[in-house]
Amino acid sequence: MRELEISFRSIPATLTYGLRQQVLWPDSPIERVMVPEDHQALHIGAYEGDNLIGVGSFFFDLPSVRLRKLAVLPEKQGCGIGSNLIRYAANQPDLQKADNIWCDAREDAVAFYQRLSFKVEGDIFEKFGVNYQRACAEIAAVAQQQLVIEELLDAAPPLTP
Repeated sequence: MRELEISFRSIPATLTYGLRQQVLWPDSPIERVMVPEDHQALHIGAYEGDNLIGVGSFFFDLPSVRLRKLAVLPEKQGCGIGSNLIRYAANQPDLQKADNIWCDAREDAVAFYQRLSFKVEGDIFEKFGVNYQRACAEIAAVAQQQLVIEELLDAAPPLTP
């Protein structure tokens, strides 16, 4: 039985850059993962102890919020960290002001978002050689989902928000 203690908290944009690059664009310069509006977004970090293992950034254009640059260390993927990060963010007061959340989901991650109540919209499109599809969900539907670590772990202590 493996114990996994994960906590989530708001972090500055600058703390997201290294993980974004490592996971999303490892062969690109760091500038590829910087978003001009980063200073206006809510950035959530997932920590295992003192180690940053996941990040997600939420950009506000009410009544919508856009999720960008969700990244979890490859060795931690499949354990529920990304989905719980999104659920945690959906329960934050700033996101509760929005009606829906959307993202440009990488084609290989569409099923991940669908498990979180996201609905795929429109055709596949390409950015920087990667295929994407637009995905959207109601904030309330995502926020109501219980924070859980997925079944890949035998047991884990409760999450610490």
